Amino acid sequence: MRVSGLGPKAEHHLLELGFNPRPTPAGGWRLATAPGGPGPLTVEPTEAPHDDGAIGDSVLGATREETAQAACGLMHLYGLREGAGPRRLGLDHTAVVRAVVTGQGALAGLLARARGLNPGRVRVDPTAALLLTLGHYLAIAEAAPETYTPRAIRTEPPERADGTDRTALSPRADAGLPPPFLTRDGRWVEIETFRAQRWGALWQRLGVDGVAIGRAWREHAARQWTARCTLPRALHRAVAAHSLAELQEAAHACEVAVVELQPPARYRPCARPWTSRTGPVPAVPVGEPARTSLPHDLPLAGLTVVECTRFLQGPYAGRVLAMLGAHVVLVELPDGDPARGIEPVVDGCFAGFRALHRGKHPVRLNVITPAGRDALRELLDTADVFLHNWPAGRAERLGLEPEALWRTHPRLICAHASGWAPFRGPLLPPVASDWSAQAHSGLAHAQRPDDEPPAAGVATLLDTLGGLTCAEAVLAALLRRETTGVSTAVETSLLSAARLLLNGAKRPPAGPLFHPLPTGEGHLALGDTPGARSALGLPPGADRQAFVHALAGESAGNWEKHLNASGAPCARVRSIHDVLTDPALAGRLAYENGVHVTAPWEFS
Repeated sequence: MRVSGLGPKAEHHLLELGFNPRPTPAGGWRLATAPGGPGPLTVEPTEAPHDDGAIGDSVLGATREETAQAACGLMHLYGLREGAGPRRLGLDHTAVVRAVVTGQGALAGLLARARGLNPGRVRVDPTAALLLTLGHYLAIAEAAPETYTPRAIRTEPPERADGTDRTALSPRADAGLPPPFLTRDGRWVEIETFRAQRWGALWQRLGVDGVAIGRAWREHAARQWTARCTLPRALHRAVAAHSLAELQEAAHACEVAVVELQPPARYRPCARPWTSRTGPVPAVPVGEPARTSLPHDLPLAGLTVVECTRFLQGPYAGRVLAMLGAHVVLVELPDGDPARGIEPVVDGCFAGFRALHRGKHPVRLNVITPAGRDALRELLDTADVFLHNWPAGRAERLGLEPEALWRTHPRLICAHASGWAPFRGPLLPPVASDWSAQAHSGLAHAQRPDDEPPAAGVATLLDTLGGLTCAEAVLAALLRRETTGVSTAVETSLLSAARLLLNGAKRPPAGPLFHPLPTGEGHLALGDTPGARSALGLPPGADRQAFVHALAGESAGNWEKHLNASGAPCARVRSIHDVLTDPALAGRLAYENGVHVTAPWEFS
């Protein structure tokens, strides 16, 4: 499986970053900078794009959004929400991911030149870029293959014969329905908290029994790892018995967030998903770069990142910086990150945690105490970047905001992966998560066709993209410091990642080929083109059932070969398990205490 080409969104993203990209014959761009700057640099895909969608060596060249989603496993994960088969995400998600990873490669290449390493070319692997956002799912699937097996949702949940509960990474197939919830007055909402006590208090207040509450919490708390969250129907009935105002009143008393699903137009789209403010101006002008690494090193070799993060968004940012050569010091809680003990455990550590923090160097500190903060400041004495994803205001309360740190660390880059930046205020949801951000930003509407009710995808979209954009912002800040001597504080957010996805997005129209089609074996994502209808002998007005009937005689794999060869772009929907075993991905996956995705950039 190969996703070929970086796409027009990558070129647009380079423009938004301030570059003037000139096309190259290989499907990339030549980047020039101002006189005296660290250019020029060529950025190209590892494979030239296939204009005709043809197949070579039984490997798919996926260039369209729907075929790229099918080929990399995203449709499989996105379909776990309903449990009825793979589904398409109605956003240009893969195109945006490729664009951001391309921007990372360009900034890292120019940073390397500014540091005296002098690469002239960056090659970006678009397939590895997409798999990078699924890294934690791949690691969990390799360790516990049953985690992502599709299971249909039943109406009445039968009890387990042995009376035991499933683990956090084995969600009940019969648990009920996924969020969002529909209130009595017809408002769709997500309900969010990270604390089990508050979750239980709200549902008890709404009249739900304890068994259903406990079952629901296990699903709710594990969804960032499982890509599904089917909750007992008792919870949906409880919400349906209350108006939005009544639900909000109860949630406020229990310190739980009720987030109404907003229309896509609530926020203006953004193209550069971070904000920044500058630190102290150096007293001495910047001279020639002081070489801190060897010419063959990665762009961030010799640089140190101190990372205080949990969950997904911040760890993904630190993982990217580590892949680019930085020495990343991971600051954990005094007893270690609780996520280390989640099942499945591989060599003493949760497979998903290892995927997020591979290559980092853990230390344990309690930054709430004065001694812990002093120890953190000592780590920052030799650091280039301070990265955290604390809730808004915590850094200020701890005296670790950029302005305070710059007084003693004037060259430090400060990076905050937040929930709602650059917006603040009481109208924002009090809890920021991938799903509350999807709901509040409008993505829950924009990602589904216009004949379906809105819903946030359970597979993590914004945590991973938010982490990528945070890493990109850090690279831009490091490049600025290297060329001007000025330090910078950058802030990204789940909301800014959502706005990046919403840039140019419209709620997709329903159509017979929007979601992948079942075949004689497996599902097929087929572009809705005249060529596809002609190749299948169907008239222009053929409905979905006619396509299903036409495809029933062959497997999705056979149709993938035949239809692409005839000029009808399509892709077999690959599951996460297929991705792990696809021979064409041998160079993009590595195995060491679990599977991990290799770096999507090559610098030469």
